[in-house]
Amino acid sequence: MALQKQSPASACKAFEEDLVLCHYGDLEREARATLERHMAGCAGCSGYLEELATLLPLTLKADEPPTEFWTQYNRELRHKLDAAREQKLGWHRLTALFQLRFLPAFATAAVVILALGFTLGRGLWTAKINPQDDELAEALPVAENLEFFRAMDVLDDMDLLDVMGSQGNNPS
Repeated sequence: MALQKQSPASACKAFEEDLVLCHYGDLEREARATLERHMAGCAGCSGYLEELATLLPLTLKADEPPTEFWTQYNRELRHKLDAAREQKLGWHRLTALFQLRFLPAFATAAVVILALGFTLGRGLWTAKINPQDDELAEALPVAENLEFFRAMDVLDDMDLLDVMGSQGNNPS
């Protein structure tokens, strides 16, 4: 004989909230009397209250995991704690270098390194001037005023033409 799945009882929408309150014993006396009169003639609401009495206590049952779960949980927790402790120790070693007691040593080392760098690096940082750079430096102002010098050449050419023209007009 196959078990049929019993469909949940359906309560009247107007009384559904009152049925839950009635189950928990939180319904006022007048509303409870009204609900009991209604349930006397309504099989849906009566069935709904019976289902609440059957199902709601099941939701309160504790779900206790098996022992293997707790053993595995304990093992994973210890591994995570050990890993966190090792990581903290690694950072602790690195930050120990920057404690105040080491500050004078670091400052002294920085000053020595800077002094050596400036002293020994002086020859590396000075600019070496090529003779070709001197010629370029002299030609640069001329190049900047090139248009001016071209205009001067044109004026010289015009003076030469005037002189040549005046010699041609004078028959000597």
